[in-house]
Amino acid sequence: MSLGLSKNDLLELNPDMRAFALVGAFMGYFALMEAGINAALGEVLEAKGARAAIITRNMTFDDKIKTLRTLVDFFILDKQKAAEFDELARRARKFGEMRNIVAHTAFRGSSKSNGVEFFTMEANSKLKFPETDWSIDDFLKHIDTINGIEAGLGSIESRMSLQRVARALMEKPKGSLGGLFGLGAEFMAEDDGVPTGIL
Repeated sequence: MSLGLSKNDLLELNPDMRAFALVGAFMGYFALMEAGINAALGEVLEAKGARAAIITRNMTFDDKIKTLRTLVDFFILDKQKAAEFDELARRARKFGEMRNIVAHTAFRGSSKSNGVEFFTMEANSKLKFPETDWSIDDFLKHIDTINGIEAGLGSIESRMSLQRVARALMEKPKGSLGGLFGLGAEFMAEDDGVPTGIL
């Protein structure tokens, strides 16, 4: 169960307050996952701090997912790991669609469950009003899945670090020293001394 969210505590709230608490919790945890996606993009691009923030700030969530999937496919050398990261990104995209419902749909405390009733509407070729009702358990399950996706994408950092170590060991050293001394020289060359901003 997600930190700070207890089903028993939620049940003590009146239905409308509970609805606001559940919607707020979903949006908050989704925002943390999106921050994790931003960090993963920065990691693959080797962009830190202000550079990473500038890259991701004006991208839609869907653009971030498409970009991350393409970068992972191109830059992650271990194809099994790349496929795992791609699946996480695809699952994150599904939650982006769910987030749009939660963020842009009127809601109230449900009269059918202990959760939230959303007043969803579809107007593609026909006007439809699909029933969308999430119980407390539905919200907690969605939030736990979001946290799992965020944790999985966080391992991109260690994967990219291993690749950079392997690349540095394979490259010809710049000085007369090889092996691990060449590795140190490679890392020193990557550090251009430019401040990376506040992140």
